[in-house]
Amino acid sequence: MPRKNLAWVIVCIAVTVFVWTAARGGLIPPRGPMQFLKEFYSADKDYDNLALMIDVMQYVDMNYVKTLKPEERRKFIEAAIQAGLRSLDPNSSFMNPQEYSLFKKQAEGKFGGVGVQIVVNRETKRVTVISPILGSPAFRAGIKPGDEIETINGEKISELNDDDVVGRIAGAPGTTVTLTIRRRGTGRRMELTLTREEIHTEAILGDVRDTQQKWDFLADKENRLGYVRITSFGNNALDELTQAFKTLENEKVQGLVVDLRNNPGGSLDVSVKMADMLLNEGEIVRVEGRTHDTRIHVAQQEGTFFAGERKIPIVVLINENSASASEILASALQDHKRATIIGERSFGKGSVQRLYPIESGASRLRLTTSTYIRPSGKNIHKFPDSKENDDWGVIPDIEAKLSPAEELDWLLARRDRDILRDEEINRLEMAEKTAVLMGPMSIYPGISGTMHLFTGLAELNLTLPNLIRTSKPYQDKILDKAFEYLRNQIKKGKTT
Repeated sequence: MPRKNLAWVIVCIAVTVFVWTAARGGLIPPRGPMQFLKEFYSADKDYDNLALMIDVMQYVDMNYVKTLKPEERRKFIEAAIQAGLRSLDPNSSFMNPQEYSLFKKQAEGKFGGVGVQIVVNRETKRVTVISPILGSPAFRAGIKPGDEIETINGEKISELNDDDVVGRIAGAPGTTVTLTIRRRGTGRRMELTLTREEIHTEAILGDVRDTQQKWDFLADKENRLGYVRITSFGNNALDELTQAFKTLENEKVQGLVVDLRNNPGGSLDVSVKMADMLLNEGEIVRVEGRTHDTRIHVAQQEGTFFAGERKIPIVVLINENSASASEILASALQDHKRATIIGERSFGKGSVQRLYPIESGASRLRLTTSTYIRPSGKNIHKFPDSKENDDWGVIPDIEAKLSPAEELDWLLARRDRDILRDEEINRLEMAEKTAVLMGPMSIYPGISGTMHLFTGLAELNLTLPNLIRTSKPYQDKILDKAFEYLRNQIKKGKTT
């Protein structure tokens, strides 16, 4: 071989060995091309951490007791990403393609599932129901706010992350899922097998329906008092609320109740536009973040309802499950003295999550980037170290709270008004009322076994049949307080 060619061969071998060694990061452990990240901008501060993740993954890949399948490798990486994001705050997360697809369907107002909104309880770390979606399989089965989901198809919740929980409950319409539910207040467990449906969510509801099964938003005909329930802040909510307000203006409404109880929130843009519908000027909310300028959303005069000569008193109802977008709307109306807030202190979720496309847009990174600030300058978010006397959430102008038994009655009565109920659901409700009434007796020796027997009999419709078949008219005392407040305000206005 000519010396020239031999020299080229030696050079090529030397270069190959050098590149291979550099790319491997030395002989222990293998890091592949990670070494070259050091040359990129700001990568030096992240290289060691990223290399650590690669080291762990490659050791698992080479030495774990069994060979990981591709889907198991993917799950390993997703779990690591999810855990890292959740260490930042409870609201940052990663959505894989399947989860992002479900998220989009929920935002559009329709998706396949059982229709239940869930959250991880701050104190217990358990998966807790915020609210079943009205008319959904979960709603018809009697699942209630505050119920805890313990297993999904026999798999313990404690072994799943939040997104796994959502992914396992959702699914194609017509398929089934079995949930073990622990009843709030009584501790009673129920195993429910639900058939998934395409969930169409109504965002704006009234108190009762008319003869055409449409919502009648004029709740008090004599005093011309309107009532709207905002159950979500999705894409369809704004159009529905606009139509409801137009109907009430045509009915010459004299006062309005906006009910945000058990509303977990939704789109920032939708909540801002809803506040703009009731405010003709002034700041609605301020969004402050680290990487962008402060954004201030301001109300416009155009498109304002119940203003000028048509101005009417407004009451907003909130409770401890009113969160996020609900708190933006309530606080804006409160700070501008456009509405009186009645109820109990809200949840305190004042952080903004932005979606970043990754994996060519198939997945999304949901990252907390900003916080909400009220028009008054007060904070909304309840931080882990926040105290009761700190500024967070929305504190009502008039406090009104239901006891656990009253809350149960309210939820049952509310569901009665929302759908036509069958005998099976009535029997389950009777069992719950029995459990609530007799639950405290379980603290006495010898009573617990009797209580469970009695509850079981109630579920079988073998006791108190008359009570099962007849339901007492229920008055929502929080709503009654709101209506009474509006009547007094109307009388004062007429006197003036």
